[in-house]
Parts: sequence; structure tokens; C-alpha cells
Amino acid sequence: MFTLKTSGQLRSMRNRKSFRACPTSTGLSSWRAEVRRQSREDVVLAKSELRRRLLAELWDAHFRRCRLIRMA
Repeated sequence: MFTLKTSGQLRSMRNRKSFRACPTSTGLSSWRAEVRRQSREDVVLAKSELRRRLLAELWDAHFRRCRLIRMA
């Protein structure tokens, strides 16, 4: 089980199709723009998740070092 610390950890609507995915009033579809936007958002989400994991690992390593220093 994990604990949510901030609202930034919640998955938002940015990974879902938006109104921009439907045809415009001119009849032209903007699905290419929607696919690009969604791909960029997926990259941003992946980067933030990797950063969160990296920071968690760094803090764990820091706490392990602190415990070793106290034991010595």
C-alpha cells in the first residue's frame, strides 16, 4: 500500500482524449495534434515518476547511512 502525499501524485485528465480529438467545425480532424499532445503528456508523466523513484531511493540510502553512523 502507498500513501499519497500531494495531489500531484494523482493521475489527471491529461492522459485522456480531450475535446481537441474530435473534428472541428471546419470538418478537419485534429487527431494528429491530439496524439502529439497525449504523447508529450505521457513523457512528462514518465519523467516525473522516474524522478520520484530516484528521490525515494536517494532518501532510503541517506537513512541507511544515518543508521550506520549511529551504530558505529
